[in-house]
Amino acid sequence: MSGVSRFLRLSVLATALLTAGCGGWVRDNLTQSTTPWRRVQPTALPVSLPDNPQFPIVAARMRSTGAVYKSYSVVLGNPTALPGENRLTVDVQTLPDSLFGALVQPARVFPVPLYTLESLTRTLAAEFPDMTATVADAARRNRYGDYDYAIAQDEENTCVLAWQLITDRARMLPERIEAVRLEYRACGTSRNPRVLLQPFDGLVLILPETVLEADGLSGL
Repeated sequence: MSGVSRFLRLSVLATALLTAGCGGWVRDNLTQSTTPWRRVQPTALPVSLPDNPQFPIVAARMRSTGAVYKSYSVVLGNPTALPGENRLTVDVQTLPDSLFGALVQPARVFPVPLYTLESLTRTLAAEFPDMTATVADAARRNRYGDYDYAIAQDEENTCVLAWQLITDRARMLPERIEAVRLEYRACGTSRNPRVLLQPFDGLVLILPETVLEADGLSGL
């Protein structure tokens, strides 16, 4: 093969690779925006909640951000007259499936750490106006490890806000899952926060592969 022919062949190959690369970049870069929320059936959720007559599943919705984030919002029953939804929010972060996907990713849909003192103070004031809110002194534990929570109360109602970030890929998460963020908000008439936390304590993640459980459960 002559030097000219070899040069032309390499040029064509380089152009093809560059074009494919640009196409991948454009494709990935154009799909980073967040889709609108759409309703889904509870069976399509990546989580299962224990039956609880106080907090039945009323509705479920999901949206995606790029190719790596899927967010789910599970609306639960609210036995109080307080404003706001009782809900469980689940954000699933998967690993990119291509080199270009790894280089061009959307902004993270949840902060790490999930809350700072300032952001938690603002959230509690917005979620539970006119109620006295305090952060629990000790973490509580469900099957996926420790989680933090806050309690809000007035004369008639008690509310809880619980949050958890699962990132243990070595022992717990499936190979393709980078992280799972859980947040749970529930208001009820019981004065015992443990009753309100039961759905969060007993939830089960349903991901593409088996999710292992942390050792043991602890009480309030």
